[in-house]
Amino acid sequence: MPLDLPLAGIRIVDLGWLTAGAASSALLCDLGAEVMKLEGPGAVDPFRNWDGAKDGTDWWNQSPWFAFTNRGKRSVCLDLKDPRGKEALLRLLGTADVMVENYRRGVLAQWGLDAATLRKKFPRLIIASISSQGEDGPDRDMVSFGSTLEATGGMAALTGSGEAPVITGRDVNYPDQVVCLFASGAIVAALLERDRTGEGAHLDLSQRELTTFLLGEELIAAAAGNPSPRLGNADPLEPADRVVPDGQGGWRAEWPGGSAPVRDGAALAASEDFARGTALLRSPDGKPAKGIPFRLSSRPLAIRGNCRRLGEDNHAVLAEAGLTPEEITALEEAGVLATAPRRGVVA
Repeated sequence: MPLDLPLAGIRIVDLGWLTAGAASSALLCDLGAEVMKLEGPGAVDPFRNWDGAKDGTDWWNQSPWFAFTNRGKRSVCLDLKDPRGKEALLRLLGTADVMVENYRRGVLAQWGLDAATLRKKFPRLIIASISSQGEDGPDRDMVSFGSTLEATGGMAALTGSGEAPVITGRDVNYPDQVVCLFASGAIVAALLERDRTGEGAHLDLSQRELTTFLLGEELIAAAAGNPSPRLGNADPLEPADRVVPDGQGGWRAEWPGGSAPVRDGAALAASEDFARGTALLRSPDGKPAKGIPFRLSSRPLAIRGNCRRLGEDNHAVLAEAGLTPEEITALEEAGVLATAPRRGVVA
């Protein structure tokens, strides 16, 4: 990574899966951090499984969904359920500034890798735990998806135009897509605080709470005893603000003095303003990659690395953590370190 980027020199161990954790570390990678994506041979990131994968190929290295959010990261495939894999991770964390994870609550504790234990061993380490409901409370063990988070966080109650609430989507939804903005910001703040105090931190990020935060003034109104009803596209207090058919099979949003088309994904992707923006970028190999939602005028940000093959950086990363070639070879021979999913992990 270029040395003039804001997070140059920061090392991140990424245990994130799917969107919430992986997208958070991807933003930090864009800002110059070195990110090491860690998966297990028996538990690869589910985004490596994709429709269209062909049997008999290295399907796990070809998923466009995985590449979209994991470009530019170094790849390590290490079995954390094995004591030898756990010890290798600890060696790696000894060289790291940040660990990002979004496992179900209790999983890391089962392996002796809970935040309290790691903070005691690595007092300067910043641990960002992204979960459905947070680390404590009655619902801490709930496993959620974006759709359920919209329901429990209050967002779904305000969306839709009929009697029933409407979620934004099962695969693309606000709770998963925006948590990376909150998490990356909190991590940068924790790094600044560490510079002042010398102490790391455990960041407990509840996606349900962050979803509720998105309600803004609607939450304030509800807390004051005046909750807003679900109005859909029509507000009786602002009758001129509405969404209406455009007569050509599409829709337009109207307001006093103006209107704009309601663009679908195809129209947005074909528009000039989208092409000039940074919401969608391309990695050096030309494949689409999740974009960067901000710009630095003096130091242009870009996707500077391709998506790595599973375990491509096993040797280099573990050697940097202090493991000898003999130790690394022993991990490979034992199947603790790998470059492919174990048999039974299928597309």
